[in-house]
Amino acid sequence: MSKKQTPSQAKAETGTRKTATPRKRVRLLPQARERMILDAAIDFFAEEGFGAQTRGLADRLGVSQSLIYRYFGSKEELIERVYEKTFLSRWNPSWEDTIADKSRPLRERLKDFLRSYLIAVDDRTWIRIAMHSSLEGSNLTKRYIQGPVTQLLGQIAIELRGTDGAADKAPCDLEIELAWHLHSTVIYYLIRKHIHETPVSLDIDGITSTIVDNFLDGVRREKYRTLCGPQKKVAAAKTAAPRRQHATSGR
Repeated sequence: MSKKQTPSQAKAETGTRKTATPRKRVRLLPQARERMILDAAIDFFAEEGFGAQTRGLADRLGVSQSLIYRYFGSKEELIERVYEKTFLSRWNPSWEDTIADKSRPLRERLKDFLRSYLIAVDDRTWIRIAMHSSLEGSNLTKRYIQGPVTQLLGQIAIELRGTDGAADKAPCDLEIELAWHLHSTVIYYLIRKHIHETPVSLDIDGITSTIVDNFLDGVRREKYRTLCGPQKKVAAAKTAAPRRQHATSGR
């Protein structure tokens, strides 16, 4: 049997229960609450994908869905802000200046750029947002690729031409494809690290230096100059010749 409490004990226990009431929720300033919602949205979409409903985000935050729409008028507006903070805020306009600085060897310029770029995007949330966007029909990653990335790769393509190249001539498709090899190596490093979650080297200096050295050592200058020139047309003519011969023999 439980021991019967005295009136003083019961009073003391009642007072203890009163002091254990939940604390009031701290009211955030509008700017702080908006930032909190945006940061949570980035993590939410990185984990759940862009098909997830904002109701799930509201549940995760412990707020109403209407509160989210008070700060972000629609899901589309919220996703646009996710794009700005995830992609655009990490982009450093000085990277193009680094690539274009002809006072330094191109090898040094590329290593400095690639190291800075890898540090900026080496983030699990960044690569997951990029993957979800492409797989689920959102155009965030596509806009990122077709905007600042393609512009910078075009600058790299022009620098690869050397001092006797036509710097005022826009790079052709094959030159851009070659420059993409440099960028793609970094992206697949992030996929291995944050998507596949397989062991990777953490030596950023060693990684970027090796990537650039292998890339530049594999680019033969004399062959690079013909990527968009007459050799391409000659190759096309050679592949067309057998078709004409075959057509003649079939008559």
